[in-house]
Amino acid sequence: MAKYYLIRHAESQANTEGIYQGQTYDTDLSLRGKKQAKSLANYFRGKKLEKIFTSPLRRTMATAVAIQKVTGASVVVEPEIIETNHGAWEGKYKADIKSFWKEKYEDWQTKPATVAFPGGESFLETQKRIISWWGQQEVGVGEFAVVTHDNIICILVAHVLGLNLNNIWRFAVLPTAVTILENDSLGSRLFLLNDSNHLGAKITDVSAHAL
Repeated sequence: MAKYYLIRHAESQANTEGIYQGQTYDTDLSLRGKKQAKSLANYFRGKKLEKIFTSPLRRTMATAVAIQKVTGASVVVEPEIIETNHGAWEGKYKADIKSFWKEKYEDWQTKPATVAFPGGESFLETQKRIISWWGQQEVGVGEFAVVTHDNIICILVAHVLGLNLNNIWRFAVLPTAVTILENDSLGSRLFLLNDSNHLGAKITDVSAHAL
């Protein structure tokens, strides 16, 4: 059986400001995010990881490197698990998005499967690439970390549970929280969702984030 630790990156500076990052507005970790990354690294201390897969963005790479420092596992950059391309929303405040793209923002919050971001991806395109990547992963033996983004983890969890893509906001994914999927010849299963016990007081209130 293969075990995959899905991890949303540590809090970024743009997270704290309520700015949509997507693929192009790529900021460093916030001060709290750097502390979260250290706590996450301690979570993995003593675990034997085969690889650490990471999205190529700065916020995910910094989180992956923190894990690498304590495990020694190799870091593999995976472009397919990058954040959704939010197009014209990237670099803009959530409050401005809610005002300027009111109807599309409401659709994003209630029926994300219908949304195509202006100048970016449709969410169904994001779903297609991440499920394709997941289908290529090992079903043998080993443990792997996957450092990626809220949307990507939500897509994978919904896929494994057989949920419609419009139901992804029914569960939360906190920065550096750990979600575990198990993969074997019988298929995939959700073992753990959004475990943040290692964070203590460093948990982020995501209500201000641009998600």
